Amino acid sequence: MRKILTTAFATTTFLLGGCAMGYGGNPIGAVLGSVLGGAGTQDGYDTNRLNDFERAAANACAREASRYGRISLERVEQRSRDIVRVDGRIDSRDRNRDQFLCEFRSDGRIVNFRTG
Repeated sequence: MRKILTTAFATTTFLLGGCAMGYGGNPIGAVLGSVLGGAGTQDGYDTNRLNDFERAAANACAREASRYGRISLERVEQRSRDIVRVDGRIDSRDRNRDQFLCEFRSDGRIVNFRTG
């Protein structure tokens, strides 16, 4: 029993360490890959063409929106030097909350998140 638990712990630690590093050592790519579909696209939205700031915004906003259900991005747009706006859809049972809007600031914080 002890041997099985030790092996399971070591395997889990190794796998989680790999997730933290992401694709090619990029943690943003890891989360975007898992949340947005792995190939840089989500329902036709190409996340590969985003700059680092937009990618970080898409990552944070997708993580926040995924709390409500499966998500898809519709638009990622840098509105000013310090703000990126992310619009998307949430596939959930509640039709009143099937869209989301998120604004991400350059200091790494979500400053506005709305569903509806």
